[in-house]
Amino acid sequence: MHHFFYSPKLKIEDQYIIQFRGLKEGVHGFEFSIMKPFFESFEHLDIPDGHVEVEVELTRKNAFLELAINLVGDVQVQCDRCLEYFGLPVSYKGHLVVRFSETEQDPDDEIIFLHPGDYQLDLKQYLYEFISVSIPIRKVHPDLADGEQGCDKEMLKLLQEHLIRE
Repeated sequence: MHHFFYSPKLKIEDQYIIQFRGLKEGVHGFEFSIMKPFFESFEHLDIPDGHVEVEVELTRKNAFLELAINLVGDVQVQCDRCLEYFGLPVSYKGHLVVRFSETEQDPDDEIIFLHPGDYQLDLKQYLYEFISVSIPIRKVHPDLADGEQGCDKEMLKLLQEHLIRE
């Protein structure tokens, strides 16, 4: 198993790269940690912080690569009800296939085309997309154990007062 943890010495662009040239045919495991610098590099994702662990099982075949990706962790998101940030659990399981082609081809949701001379695969954009699809459209604090709303009561009160005045 190859472990990759966030390193402040490496640029964020270089944190999520798998060098596949030289890997023998068969199964290879990789692990990545996604933390605050990753989320800061995708400002439009509106996640200021988080900690997500990624496991990648790469199967090297003669003509292609197959990746099984498992992602699990927590991200900080803004509650749609009270506007406070809270930790939202996220998880994703999916597959990617890497095929090699001399001619440029458009990728689809699960197939990536690389030139036969390429030797590495940058997963950063794909990890961003996997995290994005694992976040629900409506994000609200989970209810407390007693069934009461988990939102910030003071903020809800202020918002309610503001709505009534208009």
